[in-house]
Amino acid sequence: MRKNHHGKKDRLVKRVFALCLALAVICTCLVPVFATEDLSDLQVEKELPGTSEEEVAGFGDDFPAVDDGEPREVYDEGEAAGFGEEEATRPVDGGEGGEDNLDGGPSVKETEWGTVIEYGPSSSTGTDPEPETQWSGEDDVVEKPDDKVVVSGDEIKKLQDMVVYRFWLRELNTLDLQDITAQAQINNMTESEYLARNGEVLWNLYFIQAVPRAETIADYSSYIENPSSNRDPKGELRQFDYWYTLDEFGNRVRLNLTDPTSNILDDKTTTVNVYAAWKDGTVGSDEEEKVDHEDLVDKNPVPVDLTAKAAASYEDEEGNTKSVNLPVEVKNLPSATDHLNVTHMGDNSMTEFCDTYKSELQGMQPLLGLKITPEDINSEKVHLAKGQKATVTVSGLNELPDVAEMEEMGALTADALKVLHQKDDNTVEKLDVVSYENGTLTFETTSFSPFVIALEYPDQGSEDCDSDGIEIVSIEIDGVEYPNVNDGIATISSIQGDVKVPVGSTIKLRGDNGKPGYYHYWEVLSGNATFIYNNKSYKTINGKGDDYKLVSLKLNSEGKVKIRHTYGWSKEHDDNHNNDTLDITVVKASKNNKYNLYVYTQIPGYSDTSYEDAKQHNSVWNGMAIGTIAIDQPASKKNGIIYGSSDIAAKLGTEIVVDSAQFPVIPIKQEDGTYKDYYYQTDPRRPKDAPYYTIEWYRVVVSDGANTGKNGADGDWGGDETLKSKYTSGDYASPIKPVYGNQYHLDGVLQFHDEVHINVSYKVQDAGKTGFDLQADYSAVYKTEKDKAISLKNARRPDKDSLNGSVWVTTPLYQAKKKVGRITYQFDGWYTNEACTGNKFDFEKGTITKDTIFYAKYVPISEETDVTITKQVTGLLGDTNKEFEFSATVTNDGENITSQIDAVDENGSNVNLSNFKLKHNQKITLKDVPVGATVTVTEIAPGAHYKVTATGYTGEQDGGNNVFFTYITVKSADAVETASETGTETAMAVMTAVEADDIVVTNHATLKPDTGVLLDTLPYIVILAVVAGGVALLMLRKHRKEDD
Repeated sequence: MRKNHHGKKDRLVKRVFALCLALAVICTCLVPVFATEDLSDLQVEKELPGTSEEEVAGFGDDFPAVDDGEPREVYDEGEAAGFGEEEATRPVDGGEGGEDNLDGGPSVKETEWGTVIEYGPSSSTGTDPEPETQWSGEDDVVEKPDDKVVVSGDEIKKLQDMVVYRFWLRELNTLDLQDITAQAQINNMTESEYLARNGEVLWNLYFIQAVPRAETIADYSSYIENPSSNRDPKGELRQFDYWYTLDEFGNRVRLNLTDPTSNILDDKTTTVNVYAAWKDGTVGSDEEEKVDHEDLVDKNPVPVDLTAKAAASYEDEEGNTKSVNLPVEVKNLPSATDHLNVTHMGDNSMTEFCDTYKSELQGMQPLLGLKITPEDINSEKVHLAKGQKATVTVSGLNELPDVAEMEEMGALTADALKVLHQKDDNTVEKLDVVSYENGTLTFETTSFSPFVIALEYPDQGSEDCDSDGIEIVSIEIDGVEYPNVNDGIATISSIQGDVKVPVGSTIKLRGDNGKPGYYHYWEVLSGNATFIYNNKSYKTINGKGDDYKLVSLKLNSEGKVKIRHTYGWSKEHDDNHNNDTLDITVVKASKNNKYNLYVYTQIPGYSDTSYEDAKQHNSVWNGMAIGTIAIDQPASKKNGIIYGSSDIAAKLGTEIVVDSAQFPVIPIKQEDGTYKDYYYQTDPRRPKDAPYYTIEWYRVVVSDGANTGKNGADGDWGGDETLKSKYTSGDYASPIKPVYGNQYHLDGVLQFHDEVHINVSYKVQDAGKTGFDLQADYSAVYKTEKDKAISLKNARRPDKDSLNGSVWVTTPLYQAKKKVGRITYQFDGWYTNEACTGNKFDFEKGTITKDTIFYAKYVPISEETDVTITKQVTGLLGDTNKEFEFSATVTNDGENITSQIDAVDENGSNVNLSNFKLKHNQKITLKDVPVGATVTVTEIAPGAHYKVTATGYTGEQDGGNNVFFTYITVKSADAVETASETGTETAMAVMTAVEADDIVVTNHATLKPDTGVLLDTLPYIVILAVVAGGVALLMLRKHRKEDD
């Protein structure tokens, strides 16, 4: 029997159909719910076409107040901007929404321009009796009723984006804002709806203002009224101060409601939270609620001035630890600052600071370290806004004994004191001290902690500093003390270089840096020298006060000696403290005899403002001193110039010794005919700010006798004879008495230093020399006004003028080119530095405003040599009267330069190198052949009976053919390769210690002289001799027989 399956299939179909119908009914019921939920979004989008869902209102940000750079989550994409009147009151009446209405909440009404929330009478103490209205954002806005909304519907329709400003009476932190967003979601509301109902009561909301993004809050300032004192969230009736916002770093930024550029927002910002600041200098947030903003900075503060005390400790003279409280006041702090945290930096902290910032502390003495930190109520560090400065005042510093002692000595001044501040990036900045008086120091800073107060030593060369280092006061040689001998007989301050002193001498050193009360520590860092104190020897000397600025040092043996002088308020003397060093070269004392050296100076000629009168009409000699010179012979056995200026500089203080304390006052005749006194630079008699002179030494010369000079009895004063008695006695008198016979003179040129003169000197390093020599005849002094530039276009210069006797001629003293030995030099000048670097001075266009030394030197442009070719003839039959034919070629770097070479014979007549003739011992000279050039000498076949050799060649060549000798020109005594060519064969030979420019070609004759004997007849002669001998023998025997 078959089963009927059709019934089962029908039932299954029916069940599926029924299920589908049920689902359709359920979905149909749910549609109204979804439609109602998104109604506001659809309405807003309809009115604002083209606006994205995220841009419509901007109330749904997760973190609307603080832009921390993280993505924001939008909880309700359909929120629209809410508007309120100037002052939103606490809701008191119920209304539509997902949260229970509060008593007295607002009532919601539908109008032709949208949904309006009307509030009843406010519970606040405000004076405005009118109901307050806030737009819920539920419907389209078409028109602005005068008493209902802030922004008209027409204005909204024109915009595609809005920014909502929410004004709060107190600052909300991140958790507060997150809580608002969460509560709105829990109650199924937009944030605008939630705040409209609960913002004032729960969060101190003042009102909300929506602004089109294309505009600014300043365009709507007329709608914003400042809150009255009864809206103070703390209930203290404080006065409102200003509105502010927080930037992405949590810094406060004042909201300027009248500035159109105020609060420029980025493209993503849709909500701006604005907070109230109140007149007592605090922000609106309750103090019980801690504001969680790191690095909070108030850019528009009500300044806060706070004080604290730092307990500083020190050791008294007995080693007991004492303490003193130093009041610290900081003004102009951010309003968020609650208190100051001030601590004294102890020894460990100061040591660590000094070790870390060793270079920054160079030249300073640390006095006190303080860590000063402004903190908020949570003890978090408060920072100053960019560009803001706080004023720090530390009092009671003079209660610290070391500081009190320095202050008593006058060392502590605002200029001398500095504050080193360690910044957040661990770098150190040096802050100037605004004021210091009676132990109270004030400075300004833009950030905080730590601060180290330090005493800065005077700058080298400043008025507070005597000079730039260690000064050699005197030198004692053979029991005689000479002041100021190692200064080149000029100022001895600022000696920092290499100083030469004879072994066995004792020098006095003075530390020129340091105020009264400084500690001084002298030490021998290297070399064999000892300090002398109370006739005893020491390697170090130290003590306090000016008495220890002066020490004596004995130099015991040859070599290098290095001295260090450390000074300051501290006894420490390591590399970290201010110090000066002096390097001394100790040399052998001269074994030569010492002779008197008569010292003179020349007064250079003046030039008037036109610079046309270059005559040295005031050129006279003044007697300066009598010194000694150690030299091998007396002046009677020498003549002329002994040393130039570069040699003198190396011998001063060793072979040349002069006591500059003998130098007189020099009266200098001025342009108006009057005389002005000039003192030597280091003369203790010199009044403050008085004109002074220095000396440029330029020669030691042997002269016939020595007179007093113009400032002595031998002086010729011409038309000023009435002044002679005055200017040749007392401080003006020459120390030289007349002597006769050849004498050594040391001559120098004076330079004047005052307000109206400029000194100009010229120094030249001659060809082949290493030092610069002063060109004394060209030294000049120009009168000008202070700091006024002068031209030297018409000045006499060694490269364009020279003296012919006493007459100037336009022949250069130094030619453009000069040859010394084998090298040609070219004049290179003028520079304003001895290194001859940088741009050359342009005498046609350039000007000067101060004393200037011009430097020039000769530089080698090519190395050249003269090549001689000499003919020698040897051998018994060598023809010494024959003229042998030659030719020569010169090539350099592959180029034939024969035509450029001048050749002359012994009489100076020109020689044609392509064909010339030489007899025995004759020679020609090739002039200025470049070193490295190839010289080929060819002798035209001298004859087969000659064997030819040449300088540097060991083999002989057959004179039956042309003979070639090739040379490469070299410097004297250099090795040289030579090549000889015969036909196509080339033989190489190496010459050592032979000058390639001395070529001797030797022809050796191989012929012998004719003696008249033919060697081919010798046998016959022998036979004849034998026969003659036999005949003679026979004759002799016959004769004997006859005798018998």
